[in-house]
Amino acid sequence: MVSTVAKSSGMPGNGQFKIGIDTGGTYTDAVVYCPTTETVVAKAKVSTTHGDLGICVTHALTEILTNGAVPPEHICLVSVSTTLATNALVEGGGRPAGLVAIGLEETVTARRGLDHLLPANPILRVAGGHSPHGLEVDPLDLALLNDWLLLHDSRVEAYAVVGSFSVRNPEHEIITAEAIAEWTGKSVTLSHELSGQLDAPKRAVTALLNARLVPLIHELIAAVERSMVGLKIACPLMVMRGDGSLVSSDFVKAKPIETILSGPAASATGAAALNSITEGVVVDIGGTTTDVATITGGLPASAPSGARIGGHETMVNAVRVHTEGIGGDSHIQPTPLDDKAISIGPRRVTPLVIACSERPEVQVMLEDQINRSVARESDGIYLWLLEHDWATQSTGEATIIAALQASSVGRAYEDVVSSGLERNALNRLIGLGIVGMTAFTPTDAAHVLGVDKRYPAEPAGLGSILLARQLDRFGKPLASDGSLFAELVLKLVSAGIAETILTAAADHDGLPVAHLNSALKAQTHAATRPGSRKFLDVTAEISGAVTAVGAPAVLHQDQLGLKLGTECIVPEHSEVANAYGAATGVIRLVKETVVSAPRRGLFRVHAGEPSNYYDLKQAQAFAEQDAAAALSLGMAAAGSGEFVISHDWEIHEALVETRQLFVEAVLKSVAVGSPV
Repeated sequence: MVSTVAKSSGMPGNGQFKIGIDTGGTYTDAVVYCPTTETVVAKAKVSTTHGDLGICVTHALTEILTNGAVPPEHICLVSVSTTLATNALVEGGGRPAGLVAIGLEETVTARRGLDHLLPANPILRVAGGHSPHGLEVDPLDLALLNDWLLLHDSRVEAYAVVGSFSVRNPEHEIITAEAIAEWTGKSVTLSHELSGQLDAPKRAVTALLNARLVPLIHELIAAVERSMVGLKIACPLMVMRGDGSLVSSDFVKAKPIETILSGPAASATGAAALNSITEGVVVDIGGTTTDVATITGGLPASAPSGARIGGHETMVNAVRVHTEGIGGDSHIQPTPLDDKAISIGPRRVTPLVIACSERPEVQVMLEDQINRSVARESDGIYLWLLEHDWATQSTGEATIIAALQASSVGRAYEDVVSSGLERNALNRLIGLGIVGMTAFTPTDAAHVLGVDKRYPAEPAGLGSILLARQLDRFGKPLASDGSLFAELVLKLVSAGIAETILTAAADHDGLPVAHLNSALKAQTHAATRPGSRKFLDVTAEISGAVTAVGAPAVLHQDQLGLKLGTECIVPEHSEVANAYGAATGVIRLVKETVVSAPRRGLFRVHAGEPSNYYDLKQAQAFAEQDAAAALSLGMAAAGSGEFVISHDWEIHEALVETRQLFVEAVLKSVAVGSPV
């Protein structure tokens, strides 16, 4: 395990300190923050131990407490941000879950990408559902539920329930969830509790993804709590959500999907604070992903229609972030059949330099493959078992598990996988965290070039040579030597990050991505066209500085500045920006309430069971009272003692024959407070 620690001299403040922790896909960061002096007292970065997160959390906490000279009893709050949920969705991970769809036809559940989730997550469609005004359309029919649960319960870890117009009346969702919980005892996600939007397929995707993430977040919280107990840290534990706000650990256990983009939200707020900016673009370059957000008015811009991550459209209120599977530990692979000879990510693997320090057998494999005269596509890839008691789900999985069980230290890829069926099975096992993999990464490329010196560089050098001699689609080697291949990798990574930054800026400005892509293609074509004199200048640049954070940020700082036509700033403490953002966060809850008009003169407030009024102001007053009561309970559950609630109405009307006709009113209520 690698760690880096820094501390300040002396212990400022009044003896009350906050700890921020970020558990990333590659590293776990921690800081001790003094609210009185607004300074970082100590910071640490350790390798994330995916098999047992408690190990890396304990290590990081021990380092910062010891080196910061801060007694455990002086810690008043521990806050955690995490990329676990984000990485799980990007890499296709998460645990299997079942979905019950109420009153939704098969054609409906095939939309919004839900059909891509269903092969691995069983679905049951039952009769029921409500109208847009909250009236029951069909009676709820759960006759098939018990048989379906009996068939699938052994292979799923949680459930999700989505009902037609359940945001206008959640009765059928609640009844179904109670039946599932009573029969299985497992966690059940209700779609109406995650979002108040009408789009049922999108709510279904959100609820199902949430159910798949429940076990992962429970494991993380339990690991942090065990670490705190072991170190005698007795204070509240908070978790950062994807909108950049904090909630209590108990609050987030039922809604883990709200932690998607938790890491990017923490890094965006942390980067803005570290660089003292109120407007600009921030990019967090991690081990698994690169996340880009824009800052407006000192806060990260939010995604109005919900976060999109790993190809999934969700209804999660989160920062407006563009996430790409590009990071320091992204898997570098030759792609001889594509226009691009090299693919980067999105899978995260263990860099060769790290794997060889833990498994000498990996270097033996690299040396043997170097001595072969013929290059193979699987060169430089090594596998090992992380979970030895896995119950295989297919013949492909059984073959892979059996091959890896034959060696306690792991085996070369070519000795484990021999068919496309087995390759698909391996991808699933890696996504589930059953099998570990090492291969060449940008981290290895940095070691080859000497810009990263944390580990012995020889394994990276061997890996770069193995990939350099791979052939492109024209039958030519990818590079003449390992160093040139490593340079190519880092340039491609910088180019991918720059393109993500430009895409995020275009999205913020309302420019369609297709238009940006056209400009980028024209820019590339103009740059490669022979001839010195050109009358058309096609450029895509960022106005204003870009703030880059994350451990690999300094490796790409200069290239990003050149490619984006602006200054790229890497502020102090940038390597722990996520943890800094977690330590300085506040609690913020939002509730939306809809008032509809089933007919002229009747106003229906959709808050739990719908309530009818014949006066709009009375309906609005009730909506505000109900929202305030719900938010008060929510803020208490989220861990806030004192808070302020504000209300904002948006009235929708239609012009009918020169008269304004009321359609609906939407109340947005916001509560903001500090952790207890």
